[in-house]
Amino acid sequence: MPNAGITLDGEPAESTTAMNPLLGLAREDLIGAVGMMLRETAGRPAKTIKHMKKFSGEVGRIVTNRSDLAPDPKDKRFADPTWRSNPLYKATMQYYLAARQGVEDWVEDVELDARERAQASFVTAMILDAAAPTNTLIGNPSALKKALETGGVSLIRGLKNAYEDITQNDGIVSQVDKRPFKVGGNLATAQGAVVRTTPMMELIQYAPITETVHATPFLIIPPQINKAYVNDLSPEKSIIRFLAGGGVQPFMVSWRNPGPEHRDWGLADYVDQLIEAIEVVCQITRSRTVNISGACSGGITAATLLSKLAARGDTRVGCVTLMVCVLDPQASDSETGALVSKHGLELAKRRSAKKGVLDGASLSRTFAWLRVRLENAVAGFLRGAVYDSSSGCGQSGRVAGWPRSPRRQSVIPPI
Repeated sequence: MPNAGITLDGEPAESTTAMNPLLGLAREDLIGAVGMMLRETAGRPAKTIKHMKKFSGEVGRIVTNRSDLAPDPKDKRFADPTWRSNPLYKATMQYYLAARQGVEDWVEDVELDARERAQASFVTAMILDAAAPTNTLIGNPSALKKALETGGVSLIRGLKNAYEDITQNDGIVSQVDKRPFKVGGNLATAQGAVVRTTPMMELIQYAPITETVHATPFLIIPPQINKAYVNDLSPEKSIIRFLAGGGVQPFMVSWRNPGPEHRDWGLADYVDQLIEAIEVVCQITRSRTVNISGACSGGITAATLLSKLAARGDTRVGCVTLMVCVLDPQASDSETGALVSKHGLELAKRRSAKKGVLDGASLSRTFAWLRVRLENAVAGFLRGAVYDSSSGCGQSGRVAGWPRSPRRQSVIPPI
């Protein structure tokens, strides 16, 4: 592999952990945030009492049917008309909304710095979401109606969904039905061939579908933690087919899913693999340059590749496209980032270093809880919903791992 004596390890690689709040979210961080709020409550009782009085006044208006509280029109949890027509359900909804508004107002009123306020907002939002009446069968009129309409079949289907998530999906709430999808059957069907294989990757060249093609080839660099065929889903959702249909010569890297034996693979190794891929693409197409695109962690790898090529005076890369890619991430970029501490990140690094790899199940769980809210669980478990089976959603649960060595710096893949 080309090297030229340039190393890519160190602080720049480590800085990408800012994009991984849940990977570095320790139990102690959550407990600390709760403790901070309890201390603020006890230390400044006057403000707490003020907001309790305000909440009590709103409860009085709810009881006497004088409250104007209404949910956000975008809040699907209370979309069922029963929440407005049934006095008991309406009062329950308004009581919940009053409690939520009271807590949010208290968080805004107490004297906290920006990081502490973000911590308090995140933790209270989790607690309030969990306390919503729609998370129970009796407090969810749409789920009750569904049970009556189906003669209880929806509840049986919901129990089946819950059982399958626990036993077959690592306890992660499903968002899709993965069963209809098969690689080479209805996923990754664009015609192509592997033109270079190494221990870390395969380079795929896709067949042209136009009479002529552009002279400059196009190399796709997918995220190391996603399956490469995210770029080649069903024919109508295939980036590969779209490019080939426009006369572009598409090539794509398919990264190997690493195991513990690959713990020493680092960012520099991935970059060197891309340099080798560029050499092969240029040899096959007889082009002096190649255009590239990178998404997520593939984009970070591509940006690091460009840095190394520039340091060597290598000008073979022409146009560059980065997608869903943050090159200077900060902890404040996400709502969970405020909860991350150095201690939490160190724990995450130790766990992955001990295994030699940050396994795909851990990453999949992180992605799932970033995407999913409690309404996904409610839909699947209380209403017995049939999960989405579109190809775009089907690949979202298919996640690869990331190597992690205790002896060298490594990037925890960005989310």
